[in-house]
Amino acid sequence: MIIDRAFFGFARTGSISDFKYPLILDSSREEMLSMNEEGLRVLGKYIGQGVQRSTDGRQIENELIVDDEIIVIRNAAALLQRSRKFVSAVMDIHEKYGFSKLIYAPGVADPYLIPVLVYMGISFFDDILMRKVALDGIEVTPLGYVEIGDADPNKNIALCQKIVDTISTSIEKKTLREIVEKYMISGKSIEILRILDSEYLEKQLKVFPKVTPYIRANDILSLGRPDLVEYRKRVSDSYKRPEGKDILLLIPCSARKPYSQSESHQRIIEALSGMRSRIHEVIVTSPVGLVPRDLEGIYPAAFYDIPVIGKWFEDEKLMINNMLSSYLKRNIYSKIIAFVKEDLNFIREALPESVIFINGSAKKQSDLDVLRKAVNDAYQSLEKQKLPSEKTQEMLSVAKFQFGDWIESILSEARVIRSYNQDMFSRAGKVIMVFNREAGKMTITKEIAPFFLNSGKYVVRIDDFKPTANIYAMGVESCDPEIRPEDEVVVAYGNDVRGVGVAKMPAIAMKQLKKGVAVKVRN
Repeated sequence: MIIDRAFFGFARTGSISDFKYPLILDSSREEMLSMNEEGLRVLGKYIGQGVQRSTDGRQIENELIVDDEIIVIRNAAALLQRSRKFVSAVMDIHEKYGFSKLIYAPGVADPYLIPVLVYMGISFFDDILMRKVALDGIEVTPLGYVEIGDADPNKNIALCQKIVDTISTSIEKKTLREIVEKYMISGKSIEILRILDSEYLEKQLKVFPKVTPYIRANDILSLGRPDLVEYRKRVSDSYKRPEGKDILLLIPCSARKPYSQSESHQRIIEALSGMRSRIHEVIVTSPVGLVPRDLEGIYPAAFYDIPVIGKWFEDEKLMINNMLSSYLKRNIYSKIIAFVKEDLNFIREALPESVIFINGSAKKQSDLDVLRKAVNDAYQSLEKQKLPSEKTQEMLSVAKFQFGDWIESILSEARVIRSYNQDMFSRAGKVIMVFNREAGKMTITKEIAPFFLNSGKYVVRIDDFKPTANIYAMGVESCDPEIRPEDEVVVAYGNDVRGVGVAKMPAIAMKQLKKGVAVKVRN
């Protein structure tokens, strides 16, 4: 039986028949991998002999052996010669079988491909390729192939297994994407990742974790990372500026997160004293894009790191300008002011001619004086308006961004309080939602759970039992199909709220699997 321990997108780690996966199958051990007249034997059981052939619509046949728990892509090595065909074959399997089966791709265990292959959902490899290259006198090293004449296949296999072990840990710790981007020795792996990000973004987003511990954006490939693309799209296409924030101020990012805790932003904030209630500060950065001040503490805005050299790649410039153009079509301001260094001058292309463009630095008081005068002139032209507190606006923005606009009507009767150094929403004297700075998201309490249940949002329905620490997939009857790992969820039996917690599987896995933790219950 498949027992998953953790997921990261399509990648998974767990055990089957006492073997842990992802796994390099040892062809010297008959109980792991063998072939005879009865057919293919994997992990001690014979896999069905019948080969299912299907086409991806481009006249390339996928030769699959489909068993009750394992799917073998029999011609994986041939398909891999054309990256797009190979990715299509694997995505077709996900579309048809979801998480009900594990995928075995024979003959493709190149150590420089394994990270991206696991990332796309392959759980089993074999040692055949590594034995072959050893016979050709090639040894694999962490930095590439080396011809030494007398290569030891066991060393080659050991390196592959070490990589697989590292990947397994990264799935559990939710750092797999960083491993994949770091280990780009092979051009083939870059091709595969780019195809996945450009052509299968929506499929990835259905299973990609909502939050991860951090984002190390060390390569331009990070621009295509699904959670970053999703964030940028939501800011561009659906985010609405807080009420009364009629002046847009565009400013650069800082190394420290959240930005408002940095020295440069503190100086800007001080320079704007007395006027910030009407100013919407929006930070320009990469690979995140635009970060409204009210969202600076959430994931991914407060959780990324990127090498800064004062120069922008053309792809980054295009991303920023496209995002700005789309954002400004939806969010109208009485005045737009940009306070940036010369390296950000390219954003002029996306701004209206009426923009006040100030090339300056927060380190220079004279530049800050120019900024304050420009903002003050725009501020004085505004009509007086009574507005909610800055903290209330910020908390409401975060909640709407995380859960959707439907949550606004529920929070309209709530007030923001601060207790134990945490910001939270209170309604009728009871705490209903708390901002978790360590995770960059709102966490919910049982007090707000009935509203989620009535809306049908983020609900996991279970059998009639009282959950304790964990809810396993076997106990899940149904769930909101939009749920992803690390989502806040409400657990219910019928109309009875049984708890709240954090999803540990994507929705499709909750419905298909019988083992593994589906929800970690908080209360």
